[in-house]
Amino acid sequence: MEYAADLRDIPRTTADARIEEYLASFDLVEDADRRIETYSTGMRQKTAFIQTVLHEPDVLFLDEPTSGLDPRAARRLRESIVEFAAAGATVFLSTHILPVVEAVADEVGVLFDGRLVAEGSPDAVRSRARTGDAGSLEDAFLAVTGGRDDVGEDGDGGEEVARDRDAAADGER
Repeated sequence: MEYAADLRDIPRTTADARIEEYLASFDLVEDADRRIETYSTGMRQKTAFIQTVLHEPDVLFLDEPTSGLDPRAARRLRESIVEFAAAGATVFLSTHILPVVEAVADEVGVLFDGRLVAEGSPDAVRSRARTGDAGSLEDAFLAVTGGRDDVGEDGDGGEEVARDRDAAADGER
């Protein structure tokens, strides 16, 4: 962690305070002096996240950040993402775990076959996919990527999603 802080030119006292805070937050204090090669996958994932945010960036790019984490650590990481966003950071989150997206995202983009097939707030994406108030983002994902047969059948906005999906598949969007 100190090496990562040095690479970012974080003053030593600031770095030490942040490292201590993050290690405590992610239950790594007792393991701080161990070599990372002895860490479990989840411990390595938490360490990678800490190194990513140690310099308090304005923009975060996170790819599957909860992968390999136990439920407690995954929740803490989601809370950290929300805290960074609330502090004004822009967070780009790539994940297949859609409940994580529902918990932290203000805006969602759905990629399918390398194309953007839906975007907007989670509520807007669910609405466009006609999942209703009870529908999940997973339901919306399945609808806009062709995973459900009821898209576009009753004239309630579903045909727009189907057109968007079809246009993306044809390279028109």
